[in-house]
Amino acid sequence: MLAILAAMAADPTPHIRPDLDTLRTRFDAALGSFLAGVRAEMAALAPDALLPIDEVIRLVGAGGKRLRPVFCYWGYRAAGGVDGERIEQAAAALELLHTMALIHDDLMDRSPERRGAPSSAIQLTEQARRRGSPDPERAGASLALLAGDLAAVLADRLLLDSGFPPDRLVGALDRYHRMRIDMALGQGMDVTGADLEPATAAALKGGSYTVEGPLGIGAALAGGGGSVAAALAAYGAPLGLAFQLLDDERDGETTLEPGRVELLVAQAKAGLEAPGLDPDAVAALAALADLVAAG
Repeated sequence: MLAILAAMAADPTPHIRPDLDTLRTRFDAALGSFLAGVRAEMAALAPDALLPIDEVIRLVGAGGKRLRPVFCYWGYRAAGGVDGERIEQAAAALELLHTMALIHDDLMDRSPERRGAPSSAIQLTEQARRRGSPDPERAGASLALLAGDLAAVLADRLLLDSGFPPDRLVGALDRYHRMRIDMALGQGMDVTGADLEPATAAALKGGSYTVEGPLGIGAALAGGGGSVAAALAAYGAPLGLAFQLLDDERDGETTLEPGRVELLVAQAKAGLEAPGLDPDAVAALAALADLVAAG
């Protein structure tokens, strides 16, 4: 699997307006190259302690929509950012943050599967059992926790090493930290069963870190000003809410009122009518809103 990921890491050719599949391929290439390099570093230090990095690589290679990198990319382009390797790496970092969230969420929920494959705790428990561990369940859960922690650390590293100047990174990190706090609040609320208004709960549980947060990070990396950030927030907040409400409905956690998602998507698209946004980004973000509306 590592060899497959590394083989995907050829330098992508910048596109004026790449389609969704092209962006996904580019993010996968960036992730493959980065993770292969990290694994080589770790192997040189401790060749017998590679289970956490191998689990991150396995889960990243198991698929995924790469929505968070895509929204980060188009937030960057909307604010006038120029396509290239730097934004590929910075956006791909958000997929590693998402990987952390998936591993930890599956561990807390005791989920058996993720992306059609065993969840991290199940995978690592089975490996521990084959090694003859006296307590394979505890070993598997512990290693899954470590894999999730490692994914978060690597997300930070990939973002910080993306090549953007320090002032742009400072702005992006401010938004990145706020997004991660929202993630923790949402997950904590999920675990404790806190009784919040459904829209607030959905925004914290995933809407913020799926759409609005990545858009804001991308805009900050491009040096986008307050008006651009406000326009992207006006788009991202209702679209992120629509995304999470649909996700909750699929999981049987809520029942949506007829027309609710369509209204939120229309509100999101209205945010794109603000002046100062790149036209190619506006078109791409409108198409992404339609994809969310389609479920």
